[in-house]
Amino acid sequence: MTGASDGVGQSVARKLAEAGAVTLVAARNRAKGGRVRDEVAKAAGNDTVDVVELDLANLTSVREAAATVLERWDRLDLLVCVAGHLGRGARTETADGFEMTFGVNHLGHALLARLLADRLRASAPSRVVFVASEAHRRAKGGLDFDDLMMTRGKFRPTLAYNRSKLANILYTREFARQLEGSGVDVNAAHPGAVDTPMTRALFDHPVVRNCYPLVRRALISPDDAATGLLRVALDPSLTNTTGRYYERGLLTELGVLARDDDAGRRLWSVTEELIGFSPGSR
Repeated sequence: MTGASDGVGQSVARKLAEAGAVTLVAARNRAKGGRVRDEVAKAAGNDTVDVVELDLANLTSVREAAATVLERWDRLDLLVCVAGHLGRGARTETADGFEMTFGVNHLGHALLARLLADRLRASAPSRVVFVASEAHRRAKGGLDFDDLMMTRGKFRPTLAYNRSKLANILYTREFARQLEGSGVDVNAAHPGAVDTPMTRALFDHPVVRNCYPLVRRALISPDDAATGLLRVALDPSLTNTTGRYYERGLLTELGVLARDDDAGRRLWSVTEELIGFSPGSR
């Protein structure tokens, strides 16, 4: 799983390990990932926790991480894509020249899932959970396919995030269609408004810093958020339920922009090109 270094991802990893699962912690920083692995293994009383080095902002790193998984483990029952990026200030780019938020939140995860898709099929019944957000409802104008990397005009970090979360859901729905009948269920899930390092970073400014204690009262804990995600990931009653969207573990109606099947198919095609897959490859 990605995003296991802290916050919701670390809680999900610990709960999976507590349930006895072989748990792979993907981390950009190997040293930090090793510390998290040790903490999770100790807390769960489960030694089958390992770390895989992964930088979602570098597609070469994503390919290397996927190759490591395929070489070392012969089963893959669950892929949970939790990691997220929310920029602040100026526009930045990934190692491959993509806008950072779109590159990390969408393209990096899309490539990882595509590279692992055959192993997921071979391990079926299996599941993929893309962590999305209710922020997809605020992706003003939807995806701008003429400017996906947001190079035109003033860069707005929040809009970039909202659009990346819309992309997560559109891609989830199309990926589910691509894998229909394979035994791999693909769903998107919003964990809720959570007290995490990324949330706290939003208030790391003198103008709003004093507001955070009040805001924090309305946030849920990473453990509570993990519970909702794990229902989507593990609940037997959801087997063969695919292409859906959940908020805090409950099936929820999508925003209108996320119901656009044409946009989903177009995003799939564009994504395949950007991450280096040939048309029609499965």
